[in-house]
Amino acid sequence: MADQPTQVGIIGSGTISGIYLENARKFDAFDIAAIADVRLDGAQARASEYGVPKACSVEDLLADPDIEAVINLTPHRVHGQVGLSVLQAGKHVYTEKPLVVRREEGEAMFAEAERQGRRIGGAPDTFFGGHWQTARSVIDEGLIGEPVAAFVNLHWRRGTPRPNAARPKPAAGAYQSFYATDFYEYGGGAIFDRGPYYFNALIHLLGPVRRVTGSAQKTWSERLEGDRTFKVDVPTHVAGVLDFANGAVCQVLMTNDVYDTGLPHIEIYGSEGSLRCIDPNNFGGQLYRRTAADAELVPVENRFRYNENSRGVGVADFCTAIRNDRPHRASGAMAYHVVDIINGIHDASNEGRHVELASTCDQPAPLPRGLADWTIDP
Repeated sequence: MADQPTQVGIIGSGTISGIYLENARKFDAFDIAAIADVRLDGAQARASEYGVPKACSVEDLLADPDIEAVINLTPHRVHGQVGLSVLQAGKHVYTEKPLVVRREEGEAMFAEAERQGRRIGGAPDTFFGGHWQTARSVIDEGLIGEPVAAFVNLHWRRGTPRPNAARPKPAAGAYQSFYATDFYEYGGGAIFDRGPYYFNALIHLLGPVRRVTGSAQKTWSERLEGDRTFKVDVPTHVAGVLDFANGAVCQVLMTNDVYDTGLPHIEIYGSEGSLRCIDPNNFGGQLYRRTAADAELVPVENRFRYNENSRGVGVADFCTAIRNDRPHRASGAMAYHVVDIINGIHDASNEGRHVELASTCDQPAPLPRGLADWTIDP
């Protein structure tokens, strides 16, 4: 029934599962009915910590007829494999970012979703936040004129060069962090791990991307973090250009190689004014606007709720949309478009050309004014 909470399972009991389990208690749209992991002790620990009724193997969760949808919180490199298995089990899937690592993995998921009549959703959902919804309303109301350009920056130095050392084994513990295990595999690094926050925010504000180009490099083949050495299999310094379908052009810099100097994370430039936005890893924060009438940046009053860490609001919207047969905002199409953007920049660098993207997506619908925290529109 449309007014009953969706029964949701989680696959993956690592560090990120904590915020999903905590926030799930606050939403009426869904209940976490089970949590599974290849490490059953990890699933059992999380179930006990958050009062989840069932801790089980992945196979048992997928076979449970009461589970309608699954949140996929596994490592990046297996997002596609796990997501496909969820769909093959006849369940909807909502995957942590990135949706997949390789394009062909996403294509297989969408083909299976079509066969099964099921939906795909994908994090991050920070663009539901009050800051980003306010920025969207400013743009939609024409308060900066026609969007013509954007700027994206992430200086996120991690580790130091470390040549000729052995790759570490994952550390023991109840909850494993992606950053301590898989960060430098292909599917990690700044562009795959943080890039989706930035690109989802941009698509929310400006719509889909038409074409990309760029330069991507692995500055060092191995990195030392603490007393552990990692082999680097993903570009760690990426400079790119995104040409949006609406004509706006965006400069992108995402790097794990250099130290931060205080550049803004995202700026949107219009024909009549500019917006300075926050780190898109966050839901709330101060938005600034500047026009010809302003000598400096002027704070913009926040117009929306969801200003704290509200991860899971995308799942609530996903489940509510399924129940009410409407599009969900954190769509699989947008999540795949982001993967296509990332791989497109890598292809452009390797091949020395612009890459016309084969994918596109709808710009997510804005949230309605007056929506309270922990609720979602039908």
